[in-house]
Amino acid sequence: MCQVQFSKVFRYLAIAFISLFAFEGLSQSVPRLTAIADDLYDNHRYLEAIEFYDKIVGQARNDYRAKYRLGDCYLEALKYAEAEQTFKELGAVSDTANTYRGRAIYKHASILKTDYLFKEADSLFAYVISISDDQELIKLARKQKEGCVVALRQKEVDQGYTIELMEDVNSKYHDFGAVINPSNGQLVFATTQNLGGVQYQGSQFEGVLPDLASYEKTRNKWRNNSNAQRFNRLNTEWSEGAGSFSTDGTKFYFSSCKGESGAGCKIMVSNLVGDRWSSPEPLNEYINEEGSENKQPFITVTGDTLFFSSDRTGGYGGSDIWMSLKGLAEESWGPAINMGDVVNSTEDDITPYYSSAYGCLIFASNGHVGYGGFDLYAAKGESFFEPELYNLSAPFNSPLDDTYFNVSDTLGFISTNREDRRLLNIYSFAVKNERLFLSLLISGESLIDGQVISRFRDTRSLDLFAFRVEDYQGYELFAPEKRIKPKPSVIAKQEAADVVAQATEASNPPPVAVVVEDPEPTTVYAEPERNYYAEPISGRSPYSVDFEHVYFKFGSSQIEPAAKKALEDLVSQLGNVQMTSIEILAYTDVVGSSTYNQELSKRRGESIKRYLADLGVSESSVDVRPRGEGPLSSRTSWYSKMFSRRAEIIVNANAPIRLERSKPYAVRYEQKVDEVEELLGLSDGQLRNWNTLESDTVKAGTIVRVPERLELIPNIKYFLEEEDIRNSFFIYKVKPNETLTSIAEKYNTIEELIAEVNNIDGELGPGDEIFIYRIQ
Repeated sequence: MCQVQFSKVFRYLAIAFISLFAFEGLSQSVPRLTAIADDLYDNHRYLEAIEFYDKIVGQARNDYRAKYRLGDCYLEALKYAEAEQTFKELGAVSDTANTYRGRAIYKHASILKTDYLFKEADSLFAYVISISDDQELIKLARKQKEGCVVALRQKEVDQGYTIELMEDVNSKYHDFGAVINPSNGQLVFATTQNLGGVQYQGSQFEGVLPDLASYEKTRNKWRNNSNAQRFNRLNTEWSEGAGSFSTDGTKFYFSSCKGESGAGCKIMVSNLVGDRWSSPEPLNEYINEEGSENKQPFITVTGDTLFFSSDRTGGYGGSDIWMSLKGLAEESWGPAINMGDVVNSTEDDITPYYSSAYGCLIFASNGHVGYGGFDLYAAKGESFFEPELYNLSAPFNSPLDDTYFNVSDTLGFISTNREDRRLLNIYSFAVKNERLFLSLLISGESLIDGQVISRFRDTRSLDLFAFRVEDYQGYELFAPEKRIKPKPSVIAKQEAADVVAQATEASNPPPVAVVVEDPEPTTVYAEPERNYYAEPISGRSPYSVDFEHVYFKFGSSQIEPAAKKALEDLVSQLGNVQMTSIEILAYTDVVGSSTYNQELSKRRGESIKRYLADLGVSESSVDVRPRGEGPLSSRTSWYSKMFSRRAEIIVNANAPIRLERSKPYAVRYEQKVDEVEELLGLSDGQLRNWNTLESDTVKAGTIVRVPERLELIPNIKYFLEEEDIRNSFFIYKVKPNETLTSIAEKYNTIEELIAEVNNIDGELGPGDEIFIYRIQ
């Protein structure tokens, strides 16, 4: 039985429809309709939101935001034809007030990819790059362009793998996330078909909200067996999502989304007690962080590591893949660790699966180079945080959404809507040996043929719709991309290390430079890192701004003078904005145990909260989120540790805000204040004003605040910024017959950069020592 209760959501929907009638054709109704539509949109109730945005667009044709969100609602509800038309119309509007034009064309091109129209899509992505000044959008469009080439090349490749639609499992509704219970061989998956009982109507797709179903195989057919072991008791009238079993099949981890919006997703665990599944219990606050959606858990074979998807603050955008380690006590999960920006993109990264047999993380993403929609990727490397990234290629990927990769013994599964562009269906494939299967899949020749990287400088000059792929100059096949990325600590150290570490670091000042004879050259292909100062926090309110990062001394939670000045500058500006809340994301470096660092990050966040309270900010509006060892903490250099000991200040408002901010630079050499000001192009006294400096000398390793509007780019020979922790710095001794050009090529850096940093006017000679800044 399908039943919809008359909750607050439905009450205000009823009020809204009365408002629609009462205010028909009147401009006064638009703000009210917008508020209702936005609330539905933010709570993922896309089907209901469509009606309101459509009405708004009918009354206010220049409301481009409503038009864009209308198209987004169509897309999220898998109504591709309506979404394409909406984005096409918005992209055709040349009004300068239409700031959504570039992203609308991007979405239009993405939909074309789902129709296998790769050449046409490539043309539109190129156009987005040519007209946009949004750097994040440009990076995404570049990736999508490369994805078009991947897809075209891969059409000619047969990897020899076969996937089959599971016709005896799939229904005329969404079926997804299949796993097998290792204890009894039953197939468990999520479905929007009506399994009986009270169930709310779906808010994103037609039908009811998803429930969990259990099937068993009898006479070579899969049949519903949800009553066995009272497995159906795990379902509620809200949403239950796909999950993962422990190795012995006695624990089941899954997501349950309870609340009036069908959102509010938490990761739950149920235990098999005797012959019945227990009432599900939510995991602790490290997993189910308040204010975030936490879904798609995967428990490893050893049972001590949990991977999951979450949109919590501190990620790279959208939903990210996170992991957590279990403590000694039952379900005592530790702080969540972001998997880093090799795995996570600025879009959505979801449905993790970790293969213990092959040591490989497989997940779905719509933010990496791919065929279109969500593709499946494998991250394989020496550690979780320094992987090589592979697109799994056809037949596992298509231009539609391909998700929920899972291998259960000799049977593998994926979930995809490639059959009709609408319904998610479960496909299966045979796996004789998981390690061998993944090894061949990832390192096979056909996969490498499907990987390309652009080496061109101007994407605008290339257009698949105008040229054949073979005509491209600047695309080359390549072995998987190797990028050095942050590697957060995942193994707790002994508590005694805290004392030793403090004494060690305190007695070792930051080194000035290191002379190396001949570091191993590495070929690296990477896009520039994002500038966190210029962008809103992804996944938050559109009026959220990352104000500034403030830094702490080693092992300390005491607020430094420069940090106090930053907080005072913030509070002095809050009177001019409609601030709703402030979030403080506090981090530590990697030295010491993870337990100690988690507590230290909490103390740092609380000290900022208290100082803001002293300045008149209500404590109830400040939310401290201790993160422990942050994603930047694993580097061993002095400057990476220094930048890791920080707190990020995020200001949320209910209207657009503009805040004057500073940018931090680490001073590499001890210098006089006036010398630092001259190198930075600052006027006399400006450095003191921004940092409350008392001494006439700035010590090596000091992080100084500099106005964000600074026009001069500081010379990296003297100053480092936070983004630089991903790069290498060293002194190099020139060998006979070496030139500036050969050295730049050897270390994958820029010739002009070496010349500028070292003030080189003429030829280099053997024995000359130069400063190398190698971009990674």
